[in-house]
Amino acid sequence: MRKSSKFRLLLLFIAGIIFIVFVLVMQRQFNNPDFDFQNEASEVNELENDEETEKADAADEDADTDEESGDSESEEESEETDADTGDSNEEEYEVTAEVLNIRSSPNADSEVVETLVNGDIVQLIGEEDEYEWVEISYQDVTGYANAGYLEAVE
Repeated sequence: MRKSSKFRLLLLFIAGIIFIVFVLVMQRQFNNPDFDFQNEASEVNELENDEETEKADAADEDADTDEESGDSESEEESEETDADTGDSNEEEYEVTAEVLNIRSSPNADSEVVETLVNGDIVQLIGEEDEYEWVEISYQDVTGYANAGYLEAVE
């Protein structure tokens, strides 16, 4: 054989060995218990959910700030909303906010137990306080949400 043919064959052999080593390293990393793709993906989803939760928290706090301003108009609106929501059991309401947090207690600082999206249907259990926090139920979760982000389903 010629020298150039032997050189090409040697380069092809070396490239093949490098490829095999690369595949083995990648396979080992893929099977490595420290490298868990699903956990990596869930962490990314959690970060996205945290961002949405922060936006919803800000909306909840804005609603709380508006309610605490003490306007007589907001008190009248609150009374109208009280009359609209009532205390009847298991009324269905639709979420009107892009993201709405269900919280463990009726304040913006409490733990978020579930996050709802626009269009979700919840059951109103009862009204909690003058700040429009209502107790609701969604699937197996019960908690509190601001009534300003709920609309009665007809």
